[in-house]
Amino acid sequence: MRRRARRSGPLARRGWIALPIVAAGFVGCGDDHPRGLAPPVVERPPVDDAIAAAVDLGARGCGPREHVGSGAFVDDDLVVTAAHVLAGSTTIRVIDASGGETRGDVVHFDPDLDLALVRTSRAVGDPIVLRLQEAAPGESGVIAVLRRDVEDGQLVVDAELVDVHVRRVARIDTTDIYLDRAVQRAGFELDGSVAPGDSGALVVLPGGGAGIVWARSNQMVDRAWAIDLPSVVTDRSARAALTAPVDTGPCLD
Repeated sequence: MRRRARRSGPLARRGWIALPIVAAGFVGCGDDHPRGLAPPVVERPPVDDAIAAAVDLGARGCGPREHVGSGAFVDDDLVVTAAHVLAGSTTIRVIDASGGETRGDVVHFDPDLDLALVRTSRAVGDPIVLRLQEAAPGESGVIAVLRRDVEDGQLVVDAELVDVHVRRVARIDTTDIYLDRAVQRAGFELDGSVAPGDSGALVVLPGGGAGIVWARSNQMVDRAWAIDLPSVVTDRSARAALTAPVDTGPCLD
């Protein structure tokens, strides 16, 4: 399911629209829990943090049109996304949830894992907490993706929340992003209405960010896949060492 909120930047006209979280349950004749004991607490994903960290990426360098993808701030000047979003790019712009725009440089590019990290030209992000434990079957969470538009000459950014559910964890046999060689990716399978342009979005589960969306099924409805976050993303020292721009390889066919 998709839910929408709107956040406006200096050029937009609206502020946040609150996103209610509703818990549904069954009503019975008797008590579900012994008297004197509180009902169990169901941990929820940090939805507001997911929206605040989300970015929209625009990459140029392959053809006349801008290639669009999603990502999230993991430091105040570092964005994680999918490598295929940025393959062959020469110019990258990063639009955050406030509608602000900065230039980005790719500082890590892994076509086997389909993972990239982008260092922004200014420290403007609202980074999300990353969890160290891998996703577990049965967990529910969200991905936050941004949609930009222009209304009456003003930039408007919409944030869409996609509800996702972890079906299973797996080592997925696939190929690198160029279809050149067989690779295996550790990750998990998702139920959720992932759409084109959502590649690179951060899967946020209870406790924080847990994976990166890299593909959706063209055969099964509402089915997608995400990779686990590798140490280059979860380790603060490893992230801090990524300062120099790297090659983004050839354009995808």
